[in-house]
Amino acid sequence: MSTVGEGSFLTLSRTPIPLPASLADLLTDLSYIPAPTNWAANSSHDWLFPGCRPGQHLSGTVLGRRLAAHHIPNRPARATALVALAQDPPPAVFGPMLGVHPVTAAHWRRRAATDWTAYLEARLPPPP
Repeated sequence: MSTVGEGSFLTLSRTPIPLPASLADLLTDLSYIPAPTNWAANSSHDWLFPGCRPGQHLSGTVLGRRLAAHHIPNRPARATALVALAQDPPPAVFGPMLGVHPVTAAHWRRRAATDWTAYLEARLPPPP
């Protein structure tokens, strides 16, 4: 995590992601927690949000509750991520990958589809 001016960014791979101040504060606090020295130290996974069991990450439900407790909405980000994911692969590919029903995968695909027909019709010159 890095701070530039008034903004805080989390860099995943090479992409810096701007963070709301409240989430940046939580991640900063999380980074100051010392590494485990008991049985959890034997875990081969370095999770950003470790769960209760060794080698397990924090569940999405628990993470969502913790974010909500700090008034950080996660639903818009989830919807944006699903729309971005649904743009490329067909529903038959990303549906099983995410564990969603085929109808739900098709719904996200339709929501992500870009339909340019209305734009093209508006650009056509009027008939003589």
